[in-house]
Amino acid sequence: MDFEKEIKILHWLPQEDRWETISWDAWSAFRGILAPSIGLLGLSGGIHHFAVVVFDGTEPVNIIPHKYLIEPDGSVGRDNFGGLTKEEREDERRFMTARELTPNDTARLNQIREKLGKVYELPRESIAALKWTLPVRPQAGSAAERFLSQYR
Repeated sequence: MDFEKEIKILHWLPQEDRWETISWDAWSAFRGILAPSIGLLGLSGGIHHFAVVVFDGTEPVNIIPHKYLIEPDGSVGRDNFGGLTKEEREDERRFMTARELTPNDTARLNQIREKLGKVYELPRESIAALKWTLPVRPQAGSAAERFLSQYR
């Protein structure tokens, strides 16, 4: 998988009313995907919103919102906003990076998402800029289109 082509990481800049792109390498280091987490350079402390956009070619097929409390050094703070247990966080991380999910995995992911509810929703005022950032409109019925439709 070519993460730089198939996944675009966006960071919401509310003071500029725009989304900035973050490289896959910077994101994976920030999230601690392959190694211990390190901070994102240039992030101030506070609450930050991110969108992980998954593509099939040039078409966005899924948009996964993230929300983090960022420490002054740019690292992820202790508050995960969702009240997930360690096991639930580990399961969610595993499911979100899996190529395929079993029916049991899907059911477990749905349970976790239900528990999270609207905790990770993007700010409503960020959605117009997000739509402008996408190279093309998501196809009707795609997960990306369903995600955006909840903000109409």
